[in-house]
Amino acid sequence: MDSPLTRHVLIGDERDLPLLRVVLASFPPDAVGEVLLELPASLRPTPPPLPAPAGLAVRVLRRGADQAPGLAACTALGAWVEEWVLGDHATVEGHAIFVGMPGNPLVERWCEEQLERLPRLHLHRPRHLGAPL
Repeated sequence: MDSPLTRHVLIGDERDLPLLRVVLASFPPDAVGEVLLELPASLRPTPPPLPAPAGLAVRVLRRGADQAPGLAACTALGAWVEEWVLGDHATVEGHAIFVGMPGNPLVERWCEEQLERLPRLHLHRPRHLGAPL
């Protein structure tokens, strides 16, 4: 029997902010996890206001002008999966991952590799930029 989802991670960039606002507004007040935003170093405020429940920490991953978009997101997601999905905390069934940044080749490749390695990973992706739920 699968475990109920207990921890969430949502990741996106500046283009995903409208969709993340909608998704986060639908979360129950007791939701737990992280929201990781890969944003250009020049974008302010830090972080942009999001309607996240108190149990969802919002963290900004700063993208420098010379850094490939998606690199910070993939690095952070890889570390998150290693710690929360493959570490001592729980199994793959105890987590839900929302990955924005559709069309970004680094992010697309990361998602494909993770699903190949962990076929039961609870991974959600928007179908296109600005995709509604």
